[in-house]
Amino acid sequence: MAEKLYNREFLEAVISTKIEREELLGEQTGGSGHKGYVEYRIDRIHEPNRIKIQDIEGWEINYDYTLIVTTEFTVYPHNSPYEYRKTGTIVLENSGKPIG
Repeated sequence: MAEKLYNREFLEAVISTKIEREELLGEQTGGSGHKGYVEYRIDRIHEPNRIKIQDIEGWEINYDYTLIVTTEFTVYPHNSPYEYRKTGTIVLENSGKPIG
């Protein structure tokens, strides 16, 4: 059952939901009044690890992603967007429901 749920599209959707909930994305204005835009890119999804939490069996999925900050001063190639590499973990029940 888990094999069907844990394809790339499913994992990307679950991870995207978590990133979008936890990160401040979209158009923003800094303290100086300059505008910017924050988006993300999922770089890598690591192989899921089987785990057991209390009586619940599930999977721990680690992933790497990049926050990309484009400002009104972004000019290619001399002043590229800022990129912040980050990591995350999500734990899913066998049914695909996130735990925690």
